[in-house]
Amino acid sequence: MEPELPPPPDSGLQSERTYLAWLRTALSFAGLGALLLHSALSDRPALLAPGILGMATGAALAVIARQRYRMVVGAVIVGRSPVDHRLVAAASAAATAVGLSALVVFLIG
Repeated sequence: MEPELPPPPDSGLQSERTYLAWLRTALSFAGLGALLLHSALSDRPALLAPGILGMATGAALAVIARQRYRMVVGAVIVGRSPVDHRLVAAASAAATAVGLSALVVFLIG
């Protein structure tokens, strides 16, 4: 007689933690964008574009995170794999673009 296995953990909690992590990332982008905009309006007008890019990226990530959360929960319920590496690559590219544009402005201007 084999021992009885415990029930599997709630798979919805993993999706919720990932969703919350993406929301924190979105908030970080928006916060960085707001700081760059504040600096642009104070004394460095060249930071306007990176600031707007950071805030727009933050807003887009928040919307995408919500849609992704719903898609992942649906996929888990029906037993499909919810893996999508494109979102991670896009967020990494956006972080690089915002960071590099701000760095260029700080170094040049």
